[in-house]
Amino acid sequence: MNTKSVTRVSLLLVATLLVAAAPLAAQGEDILLYGGNQDIDNIDPATGENYSINAALRSLYDALFINRGSDVLPHLVKDWNVDDAATVWTFNLHDNAVFHDGSPVNAEAVAYSFNRILDINGPPNFRWGNIADENTVEAVDEYTVRFTLTEPFAPFIGTLTQLFVVNPAIVEENRVNSSGVDDYGKEWMQSNAAGSGPFMQGRWEIGNIYEFIAVQDYWAGWTGEDNLDGFFWIIQREGSTQLNSLLAGETHIADTILASDKEQVVEAEGFFLDESSGLFINTIKMNNQGEYTSNVHVRKAIAHAMNYPALPEVQDVKVTLMPGPTPSNFPGFVPDLDIAVYDLDKAREHLAMSPWPDGGFELDYVYVTDFTREEIPGLLLLEALRELNITMNMVPTLWPDMVASCGDPATGPDLINIYTLPPFSDPHAHLYNQYHSDQWTSGAGSFQSCSFYQNERVDELLDEARSLGDQDQRMELYAEAQTLIADDQTSIWMYTEDSLTAFNDCVKGFVFSPFYPITVLFQDLWMDNCG
Repeated sequence: MNTKSVTRVSLLLVATLLVAAAPLAAQGEDILLYGGNQDIDNIDPATGENYSINAALRSLYDALFINRGSDVLPHLVKDWNVDDAATVWTFNLHDNAVFHDGSPVNAEAVAYSFNRILDINGPPNFRWGNIADENTVEAVDEYTVRFTLTEPFAPFIGTLTQLFVVNPAIVEENRVNSSGVDDYGKEWMQSNAAGSGPFMQGRWEIGNIYEFIAVQDYWAGWTGEDNLDGFFWIIQREGSTQLNSLLAGETHIADTILASDKEQVVEAEGFFLDESSGLFINTIKMNNQGEYTSNVHVRKAIAHAMNYPALPEVQDVKVTLMPGPTPSNFPGFVPDLDIAVYDLDKAREHLAMSPWPDGGFELDYVYVTDFTREEIPGLLLLEALRELNITMNMVPTLWPDMVASCGDPATGPDLINIYTLPPFSDPHAHLYNQYHSDQWTSGAGSFQSCSFYQNERVDELLDEARSLGDQDQRMELYAEAQTLIADDQTSIWMYTEDSLTAFNDCVKGFVFSPFYPITVLFQDLWMDNCG
């Protein structure tokens, strides 16, 4: 593959965040510098999942379908058909797609990638784990792949934006880990790509900087008037750092600036701001298997202690309070649920019904280090819980360590601030991965299931709803499930957060997507006179 390289001098300058855009442009390179709030700590399509990981996966890999704006469009797929039962799905693939080593992206590669996700059973598998088995996917011929689901699943197409296709030969070469164990390539794939996407992996330093180099003869072509030669994802954990770097010309995009700083972007010549409402949901998950938080009355006491009305006032970004487990702008929303409100008297009533009526215990509140938006709800809760004689310890933690803690109830924090984002527009995409107990009892636990919730009836409802074709029936089941989830007070549902992304005017091609509200589709961007 022909790529344009970045000079060593530029790399050193970028790494120290002292470089301006002009020297890079002078080299004839359209290299975009992106100030990102969060690390890219895992690029294995079978195990990695969050906003930064997904931005990387969409850059390094191709999927059968792609989200552009609010649309789901065919990508590796040329055309397809489905039977009346929504069980048998047949896809014809483009015959010109190639991996970065030049080998074809064919039906066998799709089947291999799908089966690998099933076998590994990591967080991304919630989309398919209970509607598929080892016989589901079949390479009919070189460029035709068929999925025969174990039960009907109407929103199947929406899940395929996340079926990133890996190069089987490269995975097999690295299948055995450094301890000599066959882990299906998990260790190697966590920090190494094996894809066909518009960018290849360059320099890779977790906690610092990540380099993506454009494949200039990318098989799918480029959608804009031009394309990037590459981009750097530079870790900037504080909104003020992101803003200052952007305005100084050291970066071209800042993904989570502070709302109090947005006027500086608006008033500065040569910059623009995208502020859009999406589906970025902030929740405090309570460990439903924890020593104290396994008790529903303790959970309800904590939930009533959260000062919800204060959140829109104190958060440095526009937020909309949640009316329960599901945002009001998402399919399956149930109005008028009996949810917790800020009421310390109610909190005391519930605590009195627990084994610890007078409090006297400690809880840990875990949040992302240096991320003020997650720290603020904790400070509000700390203040209120003190009134209940409950001590809450603020525990700032790096995101990869937070994810790791959610792998097992024994290591799961009492309280953890988690952002979630439905990957497609269906209640299954929002409810199943958070509230079906199989998501953590099977060993596939992720930050999304860090409440470790278990309710047999909820499991039954979520299992049945996903396989029904009748939308009205599905919504009835999802409504019942949400009523039970709310009654069990699995979590503290706080708010959806508007995106606030700042750009240099020279960046072109951005289209907001509600499914990726705080990042961009890099392959659709280009730069115009960024020097």
